[in-house]
Amino acid sequence: MVDGDGPFRDAVDLIDIEWVDPRLGMAGLLRTVAQPESGCTWFLSTVCQREKEPVVVLAYDLPLVTHAFEFRGPGIWADIACEEAAERWTVGLEAFGLAVDPSEVVTPNTFGDRVALGLDLDVETSSGVELDGGGFMHEVVVAGEVLVGSDAFEIDAVGVRRRRWDDCVPVLTAPTPGIEVVGRLAVRWPGLASAEIRGWVLGNRPGWVGLAA
Repeated sequence: MVDGDGPFRDAVDLIDIEWVDPRLGMAGLLRTVAQPESGCTWFLSTVCQREKEPVVVLAYDLPLVTHAFEFRGPGIWADIACEEAAERWTVGLEAFGLAVDPSEVVTPNTFGDRVALGLDLDVETSSGVELDGGGFMHEVVVAGEVLVGSDAFEIDAVGVRRRRWDDCVPVLTAPTPGIEVVGRLAVRWPGLASAEIRGWVLGNRPGWVGLAA
């Protein structure tokens, strides 16, 4: 398959955009998973700040996207648009998320303090493509505005974009010994025996890492 600007009709189509801004001590993850068999789209967006609770938007029942990665649901509007094939994307989000305890496994039924979350981001490729399971990954730079509650942040971040079609959650590398893991996020996805648990680091290679249960 190729990295087109719309979802593939007959395949589970997962896109991750993750980023870390070491200057601000902030990280983010945006995931869309088109599920043609069940006729719905899964959606996750989170913004994490050092020493604060992560703010999470999570839904398993958005309408199935067919022509573009645009989502509308209760308290959620998102649009991930390809501006230049395989090179540049824009991300827009207006939603209400929940500030959650980082030790908790998040589901759409999780309770927490309601917080407005907004994204207006440019995402640009900064490396070649690498194979990643049933798909690929490449490094990106991410810049733009992040809104958390009444606070606005201008980010200048590094990250990774992944896309895969094998109905599997990406497996992240474990943190290097001695490197501080700044935050933690655990999400329960339908059909998986255990939660997906990840953290983020601010070292020489800032990014998201996989954590054990």
